Amino acid sequence: MRRSLSVPLAGLLLALVAAPALAQPPTTPVPGPRDPNQPPASAPNGPQPLAHAVGDAGTGLSVVRLGPQGVPTNTILPGLSEQLPKQSVTEFGLGLASAQVNTEAFLSTERVVTQANPFGFAVAGRSPQSPGTLVQTAIPDNPQPTNGGLPIPETPLAKLKLLNGSVHARWDEKVGPCVSPLATAKTSLAGLEVLSALPAEVPLPVKTSLISIPDTFEASSVVKLVDLPGSKNKAVESTSTMRAVSVELAGGIKIDVATPPTLTATATGDEATSKITYTAPVLKVSQNGKDLGTLDAAHPTLDIPLLLDLVVVKLQIAGLNEKKAAFTGTGFSGFQLGATARMLDVQVLPTDKLKLPNLPTALAQISLGEQIVRAAAPQGGVICGTSQPPQTTVPQQPGAPAAPPKGAPPLAYTNAAYQSIPLFWTGTALLLAGVVIFAALPARGRSRG
Repeated sequence: MRRSLSVPLAGLLLALVAAPALAQPPTTPVPGPRDPNQPPASAPNGPQPLAHAVGDAGTGLSVVRLGPQGVPTNTILPGLSEQLPKQSVTEFGLGLASAQVNTEAFLSTERVVTQANPFGFAVAGRSPQSPGTLVQTAIPDNPQPTNGGLPIPETPLAKLKLLNGSVHARWDEKVGPCVSPLATAKTSLAGLEVLSALPAEVPLPVKTSLISIPDTFEASSVVKLVDLPGSKNKAVESTSTMRAVSVELAGGIKIDVATPPTLTATATGDEATSKITYTAPVLKVSQNGKDLGTLDAAHPTLDIPLLLDLVVVKLQIAGLNEKKAAFTGTGFSGFQLGATARMLDVQVLPTDKLKLPNLPTALAQISLGEQIVRAAAPQGGVICGTSQPPQTTVPQQPGAPAAPPKGAPPLAYTNAAYQSIPLFWTGTALLLAGVVIFAALPARGRSRG
């Protein structure tokens, strides 16, 4: 049941890492009545949480892009395709972890969604749903996380040795998302080889995979509520973290991860105190034991020739992109912000020196450690409390029926001011009485006239 509730995480993550969208996470739209005068489909019953919070974090261990920025992004909005970044011809993601919180979701099972996805792919920006995902949703609450191994895909683009996932979604019936932990998703793998079967047109000095990770590689996505300084309310915090030891490239290139990256979005409801915090990775690069340099925030790129100057590998880190905006919605108004980053980009045959139009940025691009975070909070922060249903007294009108006694269950909403239910049962009783009377009467012979 939990696996069947999986949404296409791979497509969501691959689409979101291109640019940090500031809209709320996609949820089931609220169905509206055909008649505008019709009452709503349902209404809350009993005390309801006052907390309003939206946040999501997505992390991918590895994303392979063939022909990056090679095809335009299609959209139904006129003139918007030219403003959006181009999509890759093909994308393939491994070890995707996503944690989403949306108190405004119409379906209760969509308020907290955590997923660990083994793989996903997209062609020209279109991605189908992939099987084998670990999922936890709330409501209801899940006291314990779900852990397990993820199916390893068979593909020439990447080879995995062992892939595990863990998901945990929580919800409190009284205070909603004001519970710890709230939303957590993790993926980890032991051993990864990327582009182990390169085309013949890509000559490499050694016959091996382009990228290999011999040690444990972990991705974590967490959404939680944190203390808001000077207030009893809370802030929404979305965090994406990576953990890796070393990365090996073709040609004897080794990259040691001295400092892993961490990306955090904290929304307080106020632009002055909401912030994006990014710890850029520090990577030490060497080739056959010779030090080539260090990749960090001050030195984000490094070009390494593998075969004369014809085959070049470009290394690039960070790529931090962030956006902030105030918003006014139907549920609450406040401030939202989001950001994306990548621990390491490896580009094969970059085309920036060719100076030719309409070319992809490279033949292939492998990204290790895709990260995205978004958070939105109401003005003044998230209130961790419970609303009480209003107690109103309606004056009794002369000749009106007596009010229902206290403690009686509320009637269901109907289109006829609560008259449909008694009319239905009255009609049903008369119909049954007619059937009994008809059956009790003696049968009469048919006339032979």
